[in-house]
Amino acid sequence: MGFQYNIKDYDDVAVLPLVHDGEEDSELCRIMYSEEYKQVMSLVRALLTENELSIRALNLTSKAIELSPAFYSVWNYRYRILEHLLQEETLLQNGHDASYLLNKELDWLDEFTLNNPKNYQIWSYRQALLTNLHHHATFIREQPIMELMIDDDSKNYHVWSYRKWCCSHFRTYGHELAFTEKYIDRDVYNNSAWSHRLSVLKQCDVDFDQELGYIKGKIEYVPQNISTWTYLRALFESHSTPAKLVDELLIFTSQFLDESSYALEFFAYLNSLPEVNKPQTAIDAYTTLATKADPIRKNLWDHKIQLLQHS
Repeated sequence: MGFQYNIKDYDDVAVLPLVHDGEEDSELCRIMYSEEYKQVMSLVRALLTENELSIRALNLTSKAIELSPAFYSVWNYRYRILEHLLQEETLLQNGHDASYLLNKELDWLDEFTLNNPKNYQIWSYRQALLTNLHHHATFIREQPIMELMIDDDSKNYHVWSYRKWCCSHFRTYGHELAFTEKYIDRDVYNNSAWSHRLSVLKQCDVDFDQELGYIKGKIEYVPQNISTWTYLRALFESHSTPAKLVDELLIFTSQFLDESSYALEFFAYLNSLPEVNKPQTAIDAYTTLATKADPIRKNLWDHKIQLLQHS
């Protein structure tokens, strides 16, 4: 099943045109649809109105999505068609089961995805397939398309979000630290990779000392990087007894106060903790942020100063 669109398959369909005779003359701003677009979408409207859930309807949605990748209603229609076909065993050709049809759908989706990297409907549609219809899907099956897409654009938010969802759906996190490390090594500022690593940190046990050494090394490499300092704070807060780490992190952070506003912010945060209880040191750090290091966020720093003064 290749989802091949052939206009001759719809000769019996009474189309519902996008624009009726005479309407074009009254339009304030006419949309210049191509003839092919008008033909295909008129057929889609007709089949959708009749609620036809058939192979030819599935093939038609392939063409409609090719012409208008962000057409949410067509994606939804395609999902309903596929859901129905999975219940029609006579339509599963050559003795293939439901998994075969769904894998063919994923194959089609893979090819379409490579040509439409910024389309977000792809990923919600894919999630719906794996959540509700494809009960034998695997993380291994999903890996190639995700890696191809991230290799092409290492900060593609849609793909990283989908990968995070896959990890949760398939309950697999063991290889994700190595995966994110590959992209962080390529670009230490890749916040998408850091965010994914942080989601892994929250879901599974990691070697804390090893992870602490890793993040320290990345900070030493580039001190002025919000992603690494955010990750360090999350790692610190995830520790079962964070108070034991405070002195070590204060010494480490102090090295970068003159070259990193994010280090100064973390330094202020540490000093404001009850375990340290040095509110004036924290206030001094926030004052430096407000007046010199990061005046754009002056209102935030002033607010933090007020909280410390009234605590």
